[in-house]
Amino acid sequence: MGHGSRWALTVLATLATFGALWIGITELAAAGDEAALALASTASAAILSAGGWYAARDPQRPGPAPTPLPDRPLIQGTLPREPLAFQKREHLLKGIESTMRLRGPTPVCALVGGRGVGKTQLAGAYARARLAAGWQVVVWIVAEDHGQIVAGLDALAEAVGVKDGIQDAHLSALAARRWLERLREPALLVLDNVTSPDEVGNWLPRTGSAHTLMTSTSRSVGHLAATVDVGVFSPGEADAFLRSRGGVDGGAESEELAAELGHLPLALGQAAWLIRIQGLSVAAYRERFHRFRASQVMPRVPGEPYPAGAAEALLLAAAHAETGEGAPTTRRVVELVSLLSPSGVHRAHLHAMITDRESSEIDASIGRLTESSVVTLTLNGDAIVMHRLVQRIVRDRLLHEGRLGVRVDEAATALGRLMPDPRGGDPLRDETDQRIVDHVLALWGAAEPLDDDARRGLLSPRRAVVGLLVRHGELNRACGVGREILADHERLLSPLSDDALQALSALRDACLIADQDQQAVELSGLKVERLRSVNGPDSLHTLAAVNALGYSLEKVGRLDEALSLHAQNLADCLRVNGDFDKIALMAQINIASTLRSMGNDRQALPLFEKNLADNERTLGPDHDSTLNARGELARMYERVGRHAESLALYEVVLRDLHHRHGSPQGHELLWWGRYQALAVQGAGRTREAVEQLESLLEGGVRSLGAHHPETICVRLFLARAQLAAGRPSAALALFRQCVTDRERVLGPDNRRTLNARRNLGLAHLATGRPSRAVTCLRPLLADYERVLGPGHPYTEGARRDLDRAMSHPRPALALFPSRARGVPPGSGR
Repeated sequence: MGHGSRWALTVLATLATFGALWIGITELAAAGDEAALALASTASAAILSAGGWYAARDPQRPGPAPTPLPDRPLIQGTLPREPLAFQKREHLLKGIESTMRLRGPTPVCALVGGRGVGKTQLAGAYARARLAAGWQVVVWIVAEDHGQIVAGLDALAEAVGVKDGIQDAHLSALAARRWLERLREPALLVLDNVTSPDEVGNWLPRTGSAHTLMTSTSRSVGHLAATVDVGVFSPGEADAFLRSRGGVDGGAESEELAAELGHLPLALGQAAWLIRIQGLSVAAYRERFHRFRASQVMPRVPGEPYPAGAAEALLLAAAHAETGEGAPTTRRVVELVSLLSPSGVHRAHLHAMITDRESSEIDASIGRLTESSVVTLTLNGDAIVMHRLVQRIVRDRLLHEGRLGVRVDEAATALGRLMPDPRGGDPLRDETDQRIVDHVLALWGAAEPLDDDARRGLLSPRRAVVGLLVRHGELNRACGVGREILADHERLLSPLSDDALQALSALRDACLIADQDQQAVELSGLKVERLRSVNGPDSLHTLAAVNALGYSLEKVGRLDEALSLHAQNLADCLRVNGDFDKIALMAQINIASTLRSMGNDRQALPLFEKNLADNERTLGPDHDSTLNARGELARMYERVGRHAESLALYEVVLRDLHHRHGSPQGHELLWWGRYQALAVQGAGRTREAVEQLESLLEGGVRSLGAHHPETICVRLFLARAQLAAGRPSAALALFRQCVTDRERVLGPDNRRTLNARRNLGLAHLATGRPSRAVTCLRPLLADYERVLGPGHPYTEGARRDLDRAMSHPRPALALFPSRARGVPPGSGR
């Protein structure tokens, strides 16, 4: 496999060790090379599209037909249960309904009000009413930041089957939005606690039958939606609530208590529970309430006061829930949940965090807290949700009592245990895995009142978050969070510390996968500079970082600089170690692949041959690096027309893969299998190559899915083989399908999508359609210049392709010389 695939896998796994870095850089070509018709067979060219699985743009072409609605309702997200003695507030629910009716077929309504007035519970009541009315789809997303919105819609795309090969969460979220827009039956999308209306607007369904309901404390949501104001309970509602929830008789005492609590539903719920559970009279509760006076013992946050009576009522309720049997466990549950994401804590996560207590005891504590209105449960009971105001009050209690740091440390340690294995296989992965990310980020905010020493202990899980976001395809969020985390490391630690260098690497890796190439170059250069100052120019870590910088330069098309850097790196490795080691072998194959990318086959071929011999001598014939070197030499032999030698090496490579993995159907088999078919085609056995690629494509669809980027690459090889077999109609249909698939899966501006369009243009040229080729290639050149820049090798190749198409008005089959791969001379990928 080329030196891109394992780099991408290494980045995704956040393996920051030296050995993983070596594996990654030596194999950077694998993920990117697509053997496009328009592309010379070069590893550096392959590098230039590595990470293309993750473009974050909005594809304009429609995706697959929407999945039919399920037989039973689809409830996605943390829809809350109805709380005890819930006041339906019919006038507000009717206000939502009438607003939705008046706003057309795709209405948007926002519930606006202060904290604790019941916006979320009102939205939950409306959602549950829609389900009761027969609506089949309700999606609930906590929308405090852009990343949570994307993650929520990404989960919806997975649930309804429209993710289908899409690797980037942003693109997957767009597919989910389109799915909502295409529904013929009404559906409800709830965006809870919107804090930045500008970030929400792009995700609202624009057509179709989906209704959107938002909750927010910000009145600026009014430019996106018709608003329904939600205030505190009216005196009558407060009295009815206290009667129902607290079992009181009402009267003047009840009215005065409601007034002292500001008629706030959140505070009234906790007061009513304590009255009922302790059999108190309203007068007795008021006496206790006045005696408690939390405002005198727990300072309020400056500029952000609690609503009247909220802290006192909450802490009285919590204090009672934290007494009696299981009291220590209940207090730990309250305090841990207050430090974590307000979107909810998965019950299984809470069990795993409190390892010295039985699950049944933890569940009993959750039950007590639910009864006391300190927390609520989601509709399916899987997650525990604490109101943000309640979280703040509990955290302030911890700070006042001097226990915030201890509880933060406990939460950080527990989250460290829950952090998924970067190599996969963790049982708490996928949707709950995303909650771990939110918890780590929330914990950092909760620890803000602590000093720098206390917060340094949170840096390690924050670094891991960047890799988790990359693994989930949330690339834009990974880069944004990664920048913040690097700044935290540089502020709290020395920029030259190991932890700060790891944070730098995590951000650089995220930028590489996200195709933020220029920043990746800058970050790679910064790491080299810092390592040289700490360890000197000859340390293993410095030499490996230089290779990473060379890769970054290759990816942005600065091939001359990359070649010079790789050559110097190889010389330095040999000078320091006296013989080839892993880093030297990495530098050597990078030199060869860069030369190949530059079209210098004469110098590249002997270097690939020497690299295989040096790998076999240094690491042995069965090492992963040796297998990769053998495959890259096979590709080079195929490129220069030495087909028999190429096929002999491919037989060894594929036999080794089968020996290691039984019957592999994943990335490695698709990668080397398609190149073997290319060599078969070059040897003149075109029909055999077509059959081999059809079989490989079937395996790719079975193992990875029809629209996985690697499966699309095999389809591209098949299109090319069909063209060589004299089947232009079948070939052109496959080329068009590849363009459509990549636009949907990778985005229209991803370099692999641009390359697929270039393939289609050159296929038109090869089949005697120069005018159609020009129609394809002219706008493509403009897109290459816009996305990659006018001097990028791909852009220059596309410019030559357009010139050739414009100068050949007659059938152009002669443009394909009798080279092994049928690639026009001088073309880029």
